[in-house]
Amino acid sequence: MFLALPADTPELQREAHRLRYRVYCLERGFEDPAQNPGGLERDAYDGHAVQALLLHRMTGQALGTVRLVLHRSGARHGTLPIHSICRDPRLGDPHILPFETTAELSRLAISKVIRRREGVDLYGDAARPDARVADGRCAVPQLTLGLMTVALQMGETYGVEQVCAVMEPALLRLVARFGLCFRPLGPLVEYHGLRQPCYARVDELLAGVAATRPDVWTAMTERSRLRRSRVRPLPAPSLAALWP
Repeated sequence: MFLALPADTPELQREAHRLRYRVYCLERGFEDPAQNPGGLERDAYDGHAVQALLLHRMTGQALGTVRLVLHRSGARHGTLPIHSICRDPRLGDPHILPFETTAELSRLAISKVIRRREGVDLYGDAARPDARVADGRCAVPQLTLGLMTVALQMGETYGVEQVCAVMEPALLRLVARFGLCFRPLGPLVEYHGLRQPCYARVDELLAGVAATRPDVWTAMTERSRLRRSRVRPLPAPSLAALWP
């Protein structure tokens, strides 16, 4: 039903920024519409970020978007959004999160059109990520997985080996049940509500999916560029230990 792809043309990029405007400026009030003219939400990080879209195959309608913020070329300090929010010392440790190979997942948004139809919040029912898409029902968790998958695909293109994010606890619980287990970077922070700074090595992230959710792993790698060679036989992180 859905197609996830990089927003690598001006038209697709505008569609991504238009969807971000609807979700972040109009629906959630996180960003000021007056600071985002033309109905397109942008910020200073878009200049060194890549964007993705998730489209409805039959209609071409944009249903979701996510971006991957890359380290700004030549900068000698952290240039990701998380560096202005989180003060955990691991962010500056080149042995854990080296600037050149670390990127940040951000601006994940899903259209209100499908959320309203299904009667769910921003990420769907985080307690039921196993729900199958049938006649359009329970699709939001699947859209979230599709966006995470295309973001990781883009990361491979740019040599990303570690990813970090500042996520709502509900989103972290959802992706963890898909086998995508992030590690916390310090305590919750106040950023449009309570958010959890977190990180993961990409190879460990994918190994967790392969070990705990082979069905999800199959869906993520089918017809995608995610390389199975990146997945080493590592023990999967304990969900109970990470998120009690």
